[in-house]
Amino acid sequence: MTMSPIFSLKVFAMSLKKIFNPLSNYLLFLLLFVWLLPACSYPTIPKTDDPAAMVKPTPANEPQEEGIGDIFQKKAPALAFQPKQKEKEYEIGPEDMLTIQVWDQDDLTRDVYVSREGTFSYPLIGTVKAGGLSIEQLEKEIRDRLSGKYIIDPQVSVTVKEYKSKRVFVLGEVGGGGKGPGTYPLTGKTTLIEVLTMTGGPTKDAGSEVVVIRPKNIKGNPVTLDQAGKEDKVIKINLRNLLAGDTSQNIYLEPNDTVYVSKAANFFVYGQVKNPGRYNLEKGTTILKAITTAGGATEKAAVNRTKVVREKEGKKTEIHVNMTDPIEPEDIVMVPESFF
Repeated sequence: MTMSPIFSLKVFAMSLKKIFNPLSNYLLFLLLFVWLLPACSYPTIPKTDDPAAMVKPTPANEPQEEGIGDIFQKKAPALAFQPKQKEKEYEIGPEDMLTIQVWDQDDLTRDVYVSREGTFSYPLIGTVKAGGLSIEQLEKEIRDRLSGKYIIDPQVSVTVKEYKSKRVFVLGEVGGGGKGPGTYPLTGKTTLIEVLTMTGGPTKDAGSEVVVIRPKNIKGNPVTLDQAGKEDKVIKINLRNLLAGDTSQNIYLEPNDTVYVSKAANFFVYGQVKNPGRYNLEKGTTILKAITTAGGATEKAAVNRTKVVREKEGKKTEIHVNMTDPIEPEDIVMVPESFF
């Protein structure tokens, strides 16, 4: 029986369909796999020994993280206000230089040096014991000894020309707008903010933690954390909280205290965040807070697949993390892109 040409063409077409239909399905699957493959890959870690080199400048229209140094320059002046009465309460000690004036008695106006024994010599009345007295008490002492016998109702004024008897040591990241580390005088009851203001304030690299070491025994030199003994008192202050209004941390310093302003540790956030870059590490920073600090995740972020690159013993390793895990210094937080 002879098949018609039309029937033969239909049979041929059906045969081709049987052959190419599985092949087309295979090709379609292959193309879909190739298309999805990049989305499945985790963002690679830039190969660099210096993570800071990866930081891109923050655009001018994006808010930048404000450092401790900048915050200090804005808020410290109000916290460092010194009332006039403060000088009158200052306790005089050895090596202080005083200026004594008696109204309408120019020959009795002079600068005096307080000896190591806490005394000085003054015209008409001889030796005066000043050590341990306040300015106000010394004024009364001189006035009482001059009154009646030498001068009728003398008006005595004492001011401190040079504070030298009581001092503290300041080390670390200070000098943002002034002198820097060194020895600073206590001018009566002097707060931490007042002393940091004398130094010029924290630098741009300063961290939030300030450590005050109060030695049990008087020492003529600063005491570092490594040198602090068991009997020495170590006080830790969160400067960021202090400047935010927690004045309970604005402690009064004592003679021979050593104030150490720490250097800020850093962490890095890259990938699908709005403001990738380097940030100062604050105590208690978690993975979630790190992402929030970097402006938050983008719409394409797969936050649940966030990893951290951490260096241990010279080797960088990727670590799977939870949002509540703490950040460590120099951590690199990588937020990948979602599959879809």
